[in-house]
Amino acid sequence: MNIYGRQYSREELLRHCNTDSLYTARRIELADGRGRGSRMVEVKTAGGLRALLAEDKCLDIVALEYKGVNLGFLSKNGIVNTPVSNPEVNSFVKYWPGGFLSTCGLRNTGPSCEIDGEFFPLHGHIGLTPAESVNTMNVCIDGEDTLIITGNMRESALFGHCLEMERRIVIPAGGECVTVYDTVHNLSPHPEPVLMLYHINFGFPFLSEGLVLDFPEGKVRGRTGFAEQRISEHKKTTAPIDGEPEVVFFHTPSERSVKVVLKNERLGLQAQVRYDSERLPVLAQWKSMRAGDYALGIEPGTSFIRGRKEELENGYDIALPAFGQMQFGFTVELSEI
Repeated sequence: MNIYGRQYSREELLRHCNTDSLYTARRIELADGRGRGSRMVEVKTAGGLRALLAEDKCLDIVALEYKGVNLGFLSKNGIVNTPVSNPEVNSFVKYWPGGFLSTCGLRNTGPSCEIDGEFFPLHGHIGLTPAESVNTMNVCIDGEDTLIITGNMRESALFGHCLEMERRIVIPAGGECVTVYDTVHNLSPHPEPVLMLYHINFGFPFLSEGLVLDFPEGKVRGRTGFAEQRISEHKKTTAPIDGEPEVVFFHTPSERSVKVVLKNERLGLQAQVRYDSERLPVLAQWKSMRAGDYALGIEPGTSFIRGRKEELENGYDIALPAFGQMQFGFTVELSEI
């Protein structure tokens, strides 16, 4: 393991220190405010990465920092301990924490809708679903310690669907990257459409005026007419602007192996988001330069986030057969430049 420019074997590290002082994954609970009672996994690595994973929200990454610099977007709501229930119409904006990773799906991404009397909330239920059987491990892989956090989430209904998502988050103990592996299982005897959106959110100070964005080759279009008029500015970030409307662009990468690179040259830091476009064919880019809601979303997904009803009406065909399974995931790699 590389520690400040010098390579150490695991045995050498143990001669020098308790390795918990360098890297660890430990379970904690918040004790104050609207997040009181929220269960978290706090992660740190010897490479300067720190993360906070929300057990009560799908093991999503609430916070991520690197070399002491915050990378993620935390909304004005902060961390809210949301009860496990059907969200009310239009309540998303009141409880959504943002966070570095907010997982959306599994039965809806995009606007809320109703189908045959069933209400599908904005961006679905999975992001509000607490993880079960959470486990934190320090595993030696190829001679290097690796932090692994696992948990399962289930979306189900009496006389209806039964989807289970098995999440595995892998973080090298001495490294500077996070990989999320998700396996979605259909535990029912009926096929079920599956929608997935990884809402990866960058915030200040990593997000700042002049952040350099490099997207893969492919088509780009705006979600609305307003966004379509601003396609030429999709790579441009500004300082926060009072009242600035949000915009969303859709990228359709031409290659299977996708890499989005974000560089903050002033801070000397770089982030890369990598994933497989065969599983996640649409890359949404959420650009909010609005003061107070200053965020940039890099969002690999399976749809154009129109909501389940409109997606199905337009021929959406990503579905799990009875008792089938499907894999999704991505990697975020951090480095100095």
